[in-house]
Amino acid sequence: MSFIPRVSELTRERISREFDDLGPVSCLAWVRRTLKAENPEVLDMMSKCARDVGNSERIMVGFAMFYRLLVAEALAFDKTLGNLLLPRVSAETRAIIVGEIEEHSADGFTLAACDQLQEDNPELLHMADGFASRYPAYLAIMQGFCLVYRSIALQSTLERRSFH
Repeated sequence: MSFIPRVSELTRERISREFDDLGPVSCLAWVRRTLKAENPEVLDMMSKCARDVGNSERIMVGFAMFYRLLVAEALAFDKTLGNLLLPRVSAETRAIIVGEIEEHSADGFTLAACDQLQEDNPELLHMADGFASRYPAYLAIMQGFCLVYRSIALQSTLERRSFH
């Protein structure tokens, strides 16, 4: 079970309109600034994946929307905490994820993470699948989404455990 906000269909539609109204470049710039300040490990993961896939700016727009959905749902959940509901992924958590990928293979990791997304956050999976399906590198893009989601979910679980 994940402790990160479950994205609603309403939030997914609202953020989609936000990207349409403000433009993807503007929204991507906001997400980059936010991630650089608040979650640099996630920004690095997104950037490397987008670079590996190619057409990195377009791929980054999808990752930006994915992260923006999580932020929007966190704000809807608690306007006073906002981004604080999304944990800052540590280098240690990222190393755990790398271990999971090495243990289960990239494909096995992606399948397990997609299963977790389906269970915990189906609207977020819907967004990621819809975005990735427009590109020939579907699997590589989904791996990026899964890497980001699994990292944030694992970090939130680890932080919850340390509070108890």
